[in-house]
Amino acid sequence: ACEHGAPFRSSGYSPTEPFNVPPLIRLTLNPGDELTPAWLPDGQIIYSAERIDRADHDRCFAFMPGTGAAISHYGCRTPTSNDSLDAFLEAAPTAFGDEQIAYVREGSYRLPIPPLSPGVNAIVVAPLTDPNASTVVQTFPFFAPSGRTHWGISSLRWLDASRLVYVGEDVSYPRPCSMCPPDTVRVGLEIAILDLAPAAPVVTIVAGTDGASSVTVGASSDTIYFTRENDAVVYRHMFSSGVTDTVHDFGAGRLVRDVAWAAGRLFVVVDGIPDIGGDVHILGPVPGTDPLVQSPPGGGGGLLWFVPPAPSEDDRRFVAQGYAFNRDTTIASGREIWLFELP
Repeated sequence: ACEHGAPFRSSGYSPTEPFNVPPLIRLTLNPGDELTPAWLPDGQIIYSAERIDRADHDRCFAFMPGTGAAISHYGCRTPTSNDSLDAFLEAAPTAFGDEQIAYVREGSYRLPIPPLSPGVNAIVVAPLTDPNASTVVQTFPFFAPSGRTHWGISSLRWLDASRLVYVGEDVSYPRPCSMCPPDTVRVGLEIAILDLAPAAPVVTIVAGTDGASSVTVGASSDTIYFTRENDAVVYRHMFSSGVTDTVHDFGAGRLVRDVAWAAGRLFVVVDGIPDIGGDVHILGPVPGTDPLVQSPPGGGGGLLWFVPPAPSEDDRRFVAQGYAFNRDTTIASGREIWLFELP
């Protein structure tokens, strides 16, 4: 007769490995958009994730192991869906031992017709262990000391333990035609420093940064690197001397943005399409070197562009928001998080 042993029992189904092998590793595979990843001090990755499993489609912070695998937990404005759309964006963890995070919080009520601009738009600071326990340090729109209005920001970074640096932006919502849905157009205005030490935080503008499109902090708080709108140059500004000089010129007709710094090397997005992505170029540490990171060959004529790169502290890896589409049909697969391991 037949022998009936112990019944089959399934094991866990949670993913424990990335979706493909190095050097280019896709870390997420979700219908919603995954945006602006960053490295945490403990080596984890944090990014803004669209929660399509919730009716409000909030954008929460997702926490993932630095080598890939399942999301360990989320940080959201509310534990369940509510009547508003809340978004946590531009995660900027500190590297100064106090385990804080600065980020942009947006929010608006989900009316029958969603508003064009968020009702809540602010830079906040919170404990890394609880991003929702935040303190507002700057609201937007903000009338800056330069006389310009900052309607939004990008490239939020810690300059030192008490100061943040960011690119102030003009944000508009034009319609290509009378019946077309509105688009969101963001244009960099200038680089601003937000000093949190005073009881009332103070904003100052970095001279000579008109038209800035991205900014990153160098080896110390004395040096920042930045790019400009519709420009092909990576610039350096040193606060001690007040000098702004050219680090690298990619040549006429090139488009450079989304600069990041780690361990003596600069990572910058070149060409492609603004707000969608481009190729990542790596500058240094040897002067004149310019290795190019491209998507692997094959894939049925597909193309993968990155924006913005976030290198690890040892500069051996970077994570980025990737945008993949078919060269012939331009059908996009959405914005996902990718990890690139450098040789």
